Amino acid sequence: MSYILLIEDNQANADMVIRILSAEGYEIKHTLRGLEGAKLARQERPDLILLDFDLPDIDGRTMILTLKKQLGDKAAPPIVAVTARTADIEKVVAERFGCSAFVSKPFIPEEFVALVKRMATPTAKESRVSTQNGIDGIPEG
Repeated sequence: MSYILLIEDNQANADMVIRILSAEGYEIKHTLRGLEGAKLARQERPDLILLDFDLPDIDGRTMILTLKKQLGDKAAPPIVAVTARTADIEKVVAERFGCSAFVSKPFIPEEFVALVKRMATPTAKESRVSTQNGIDGIPEG
């Protein structure tokens, strides 16, 4: 199964995501800080990165640019913004900064799992688009 890097500073939110995705067989590595997440992404090359936009040490936008620069824009895994921000402008910002999808908290677990399944499958690059109940896939390219 795929390896997912979760960068989330709220431990309760992280525990929920880990519980949901571990039950689906995913290997999850979690970090509370963005800079540590960037280091892990560079060293371990996850299949998917779940990124909170509101981290204490680095903002989500800068984090995305950092990851894309470190990993190479084309070689970087899909990055899904998982945030409490719900304004439409946040979805546009996530898209412009290179996120593959946007998930607003709270989310429906079944829909979240379905999105992760599409995003964490390397061969599913073309089908990485979804728009339902707080989960917006942003088409690549």
